[in-house]
Amino acid sequence: MPESTSFFQPKYPYFAWVGLLGGFLWFALFPALASAQTNAQFRTGNIQGEVRISKKLPTQRMRFRLYPDFKPVPPPSADELREDEWQNVVIYLKSIPWTPTTRPTGERLEMVQKGETFIPHVLPIVIGSTVSFPNQDPIFHNVFSLSGSKTFDLGRYPRGDSRSVTFDTAGIVPVFCHLHSDMSAIILVLDNPYFTVPQPDGSFEINDIPAGSYTLVAWHERSETVEQQVEVTAGQTLVLDLTVPIEDDDAAPQ
Repeated sequence: MPESTSFFQPKYPYFAWVGLLGGFLWFALFPALASAQTNAQFRTGNIQGEVRISKKLPTQRMRFRLYPDFKPVPPPSADELREDEWQNVVIYLKSIPWTPTTRPTGERLEMVQKGETFIPHVLPIVIGSTVSFPNQDPIFHNVFSLSGSKTFDLGRYPRGDSRSVTFDTAGIVPVFCHLHSDMSAIILVLDNPYFTVPQPDGSFEINDIPAGSYTLVAWHERSETVEQQVEVTAGQTLVLDLTVPIEDDDAAPQ
């Protein structure tokens, strides 16, 4: 007598039923999954634009004087300043809440000591980043900061050596060398990853910003902070221009 079959004794192997059920669920849920992915792509927007630096360029970069025996160096030309200043502007958004996709795991960046100069002069980073200070000069350097956001002293170290600091508090961190009074730089520690430095032609872009209303900031060490309210729309790019008014060191306050 042939064996009877029932729901509990399927005619087909168990794994076949599992495969059929999985396939059914995939075809049933695929439209919803695809729609969710598409919607996620359009929950963010972009900002693009151009930064203009005022024509009133300084005759000499502002330096932090620490020692009375400082010997001034010849000032750079106006053309050299104009090229250099783009790299010292930081464009960023204020107070954007962290999300699981935007919280960084900790970047590692460099501020090189070369030609008795910190390169770059301005380094924007996000909280949690670590900055290395390699010495590429044939002399000793001693990197330090007395900033309230981050105080450190790396001690004397020679060419080929490098020491690092992790920055865990937002703020402006002036950096100096104990051995060379005319060496200075700035590390700008930001509380979100939505920032950029303009290209040599002044253009900039910040992408994948969560839709919403924000304050866009253009920062420069010798300029009043420039702020502008912006509305980031999902799936769109906001285009705008900013002007950073850098004044002469000897100019009267506005």
